[in-house]
Amino acid sequence: MNRLFQTLCHVAIWAGSLVVLTGCQPSSARQQAIENYSIDQNHYAKFVNEDPETLNTEQLYNRALTLWGDDYTELRVPTSFGVAQVVVSGPADGYPLVLLHGMNTNSTMWYPNVPWFARDYQVYAIDYLLGSGKSEPSKTIDDVAQVIAWYDEIFNTLALEQFALVGASQGGWFATQFALKEPKKVGQLVLLSPAQTFGWIKPSLDVFKNVYFALNPDRSQLRDVLQTMSTNIDNIDQLYIDQFYRYATTNTSLPDLLSQMTPFDDDLLRGLAIPTLVLVGDQDIINSPESLEQAQQILPCVETATVANAGHFLSVDNAHSVNKRVLQFISARRKEHGCKMPNK
Repeated sequence: MNRLFQTLCHVAIWAGSLVVLTGCQPSSARQQAIENYSIDQNHYAKFVNEDPETLNTEQLYNRALTLWGDDYTELRVPTSFGVAQVVVSGPADGYPLVLLHGMNTNSTMWYPNVPWFARDYQVYAIDYLLGSGKSEPSKTIDDVAQVIAWYDEIFNTLALEQFALVGASQGGWFATQFALKEPKKVGQLVLLSPAQTFGWIKPSLDVFKNVYFALNPDRSQLRDVLQTMSTNIDNIDQLYIDQFYRYATTNTSLPDLLSQMTPFDDDLLRGLAIPTLVLVGDQDIINSPESLEQAQQILPCVETATVANAGHFLSVDNAHSVNKRVLQFISARRKEHGCKMPNK
């Protein structure tokens, strides 16, 4: 497979993608560093019934965020690379659970999952700095190492010393990269169909449909493209679809850092001694049973499973199964205090 095709596959992976130890930094210092939106929930709710064509991208984001329910707070976290948008939900004393979304989407994609995650955990959903959300870079970002440093600054500002890290698609790739760089901070790692993590994407007609749509978005083709990624697109809330399509039409260039998001070296992954859960949809065009077999062979501390009736959008297609597996995994691995699972 040549580099051009590999790059196109990168686009296809994510073009349609919907991805307690808190303590040493005083809360007063955190308050000084973080801007709280002080959200008026009614202000966001007023957009719900309006024509999406009359709303700007931020308003579409805000109306999609109402799918989280009422129990959330938006934070603006300053870093040396720019301001990070972090949406927080759940009990303040809960074990931290960090969510990294997929490409060409944002934290609103977690709407089928957060209400369950936030029952016992304090959830932190971060909008990717170079993605389709509210995070805003203040300088040119031209290296993956800068993105990892950006995430680390966020965690340090929020005083998150150790946490469960969940990444979907592109977010799974970044979650793996961060876990390799800062293994002591990641107590449990969950990868939901992680893109380009265990190998290159295999070519297919569905993959090329996503490539073409990413570069030439057309509303009439949206349903057809979503069907390549989801087993039940009618289950995807229209509020989410509206803002997803708007972002797709306003950004038709190749995603930044795409060429650097290549599969990890097997020897590097063998050193990832963190309890890891890898889930893949049974109708996923990005990963396959072979991906799970590779994860089993390489990762020293891994559980894998296929999610039934799910495509690449497994956290939406079969949210009940994904939520249950993720929560059971994190709870069980926290009790073990480390990596005690054989990979075979």
